Amino acid sequence: MIKLKKKTLACAALLSGAIVGFVSVTAIDFACRKDTPLNKEKPKVNPQIGKYLPWLKQQHFETWEMTSHDGLKLKAKFLKAERETNKVLIAVHGYRSYNLKEYAYYIKFYHDLGFHILLPDNRAHGESEGKYIGFGWLDRLDCIQWIHQVKDYFDKDLQIVLHGISMGSATVLMASGEELPSDVKCIISDCGFTSVLDEFKHELNQRHIPAPLILPTATLLSKKRVGYSFKEASTIEQVKKSKTPTLFIHGDQDDFVPTYMVYDLYNACNADKDLLIVEGAGHAQSYLVDPKLCEKTIIEFMNQYVK
Repeated sequence: MIKLKKKTLACAALLSGAIVGFVSVTAIDFACRKDTPLNKEKPKVNPQIGKYLPWLKQQHFETWEMTSHDGLKLKAKFLKAERETNKVLIAVHGYRSYNLKEYAYYIKFYHDLGFHILLPDNRAHGESEGKYIGFGWLDRLDCIQWIHQVKDYFDKDLQIVLHGISMGSATVLMASGEELPSDVKCIISDCGFTSVLDEFKHELNQRHIPAPLILPTATLLSKKRVGYSFKEASTIEQVKKSKTPTLFIHGDQDDFVPTYMVYDLYNACNADKDLLIVEGAGHAQSYLVDPKLCEKTIIEFMNQYVK
């Protein structure tokens, strides 16, 4: 009888483990795979973006391409400045977006300031290859490669600004924890998360799914499944090592990347820094809610480092 109970308990434990493993793998794929139902959801597009489209359609964007460290063909759009300059913006988009969509309203602003503009499509997004989303961690290495490609293209000293929105913000902040060329003068970080695990916990809580049930196993499986460990993908740890001046922007009504995260990132950053909280702005909506304030703050911050 005792042996039977032990066997029953062992079978139950194995079954429970298999179920948790299956649920965790499913959760990883749902969040990280390129081809999931999330991609089929109709994106919410702010109607204000429409006013920028006629100007965008008149611009000539070159297509750039590079091969990532792990063999993926990544693509980007490049818009030359109207006049000769050494100022270059590298603008990194967010989760399940793509370059021109994310920066439709920012491109003209930076173009008018006289910047060359490079707009990468992150791995597993847009025209770039990739099965799994990098959530900024793998993308940080891609971003550094784009920086070097820009340097090779111009073959002179540059003044590079990195601008990231949402996951793109995490990307440029994670990149800031690595050794960057001296050409990178400053970072504009718009609504980035503190870590992949923190963001996953928040989203699970929002969906009323107990994070302790899924995240530990998902984290154990993540390295093999997506090519990086969720545990290592920490924006806040990278920011602690950053030497690059950074402007942090966040909306006070952000319920996707909660606003408290920007304060944690700002406080952890040891580089020169500034902080802008936009009242009434949801996720990635700060510029659309108050463009004049964002433009003024960005210009004043950049002018300290880009001449």
